[in-house]
Amino acid sequence: MKQQPVYPAHIGVSDVSTTSFEQMRVEAYFEGQPSIMFDEPAGFDIGDPPDLQGRSRGWTPVHAQLAALAGCTSITCAVVARDQKFKYASLHTDLRSLIDIRGFFFDLHLQPQYEQLNFKITLDTKESAARIKAFAHEVDRRCPQIGLFHRARIPFALSWFRKGGKTPVHEDRFHFPKGPTPEDRLIAQAQKEMRKPAAGRKRKKA
Repeated sequence: MKQQPVYPAHIGVSDVSTTSFEQMRVEAYFEGQPSIMFDEPAGFDIGDPPDLQGRSRGWTPVHAQLAALAGCTSITCAVVARDQKFKYASLHTDLRSLIDIRGFFFDLHLQPQYEQLNFKITLDTKESAARIKAFAHEVDRRCPQIGLFHRARIPFALSWFRKGGKTPVHEDRFHFPKGPTPEDRLIAQAQKEMRKPAAGRKRKKA
């Protein structure tokens, strides 16, 4: 039996195993816990061969990554709240990732990548805006999953809301380029593409 490596006491170790089945189904295992099944949504098609399609039987890996980020952040919030004596009754998260998947399908010279991540955290709290800001900064510093996105330098908007509020109490924007955000650029690109056929029809009528 191969001897397992020994790490310093401050290093946390997590072991996960996966098994692949027919088509796009993959199950992940963590000792002592139920498995999680990954599978692309129905209709997902990588093109060749055409039968490699998902069946919507489980989580996609991207959704699992977002869930891991939300879960890790929520746990970090609880730890930081304890240390800062910061009080909140509940916490809710909303995440949206925008990923350029062309390199996965047909532009094989491209690397599929996150274009932008929007992460909203809503707290049911009466703490002041200044306290929420200090809390947010410490959660950002301590959360290992947030750290992954920082190291990858993915454009990342982290917005903190008070329950019932429509505008963020505090917002951090990490690794954004100068000028329009990637999301704004993608929206403008989509609008431009939608206008092209209409413009073409008008010219034909003229």
